[in-house]
Amino acid sequence: MARLIAFQACRHGIGCSHLVANLAVILMHCGYRVGLLDTDLQVGGMRSLFGLEVDVSTDAVAYWWLQPDDRSPEVLKAERYLHGDPPQDASAGIYISSLARYLTQGNVQRRALPQQYDLEKPYELLQQLGNELALDFWLIDNQPELTDENLMGLSLADSALILMQLDPYDLQRTAVLIEIIEQLEISQTWLVPSLVLPTIETRVVKHMLENTYDHPVAGILYLTEELAGLASRGIFCLYHPKHPLTETMIAIARQLEQDALA
Repeated sequence: MARLIAFQACRHGIGCSHLVANLAVILMHCGYRVGLLDTDLQVGGMRSLFGLEVDVSTDAVAYWWLQPDDRSPEVLKAERYLHGDPPQDASAGIYISSLARYLTQGNVQRRALPQQYDLEKPYELLQQLGNELALDFWLIDNQPELTDENLMGLSLADSALILMQLDPYDLQRTAVLIEIIEQLEISQTWLVPSLVLPTIETRVVKHMLENTYDHPVAGILYLTEELAGLASRGIFCLYHPKHPLTETMIAIARQLEQDALA
């Protein structure tokens, strides 16, 4: 059964989709099959990061299956399948669809999914799709707004990561998110400070956050010139496999893996 992990940012623009996409690629290279659920119904940022078309109006019953491309380490091979027609091979890969559109209340595109899926039970739907595709993980890119629809990803999760910046707004927002997560009885929660200035020491950040919130810091995402230069035009870990930021994301992926195996 796939492990459901929700990624909850305190605000837009701090790299939540970027982290989710990179962790999916890292887990895939570790031999896992990973499903991505992007709850941004308007922008479709996750698909853009992987170079897929943003307009999903013609993909009502389709999804993308991504795998490493032997021709270039910076490229992923993308193949389009219909739901109910999973890839035949059992190798690692990444599943991306516009599934979140079908899980929102009152969405007319719900009718597009095959009748065998019970859309009134999102958790069961994700698990059924996960079983068909033999997924090991579902990574849920949740939106910052605390509406009922945007909290769907948290309500489904087995574990959660909170992305935050080190400023008063996010510090307060993190406290609110932790209270919500505790009410949902999510088993494991990590903190991930993002866009941290390189001049701030790792031990200082970890000590401050872990003592304030009583939850572990999974990793610290420092702001770097290479990250700014990429400008969301690709997957960072593929372009910079030896970069310290990639090493941090690999360490986060290992914690997700250990939690799933526990």
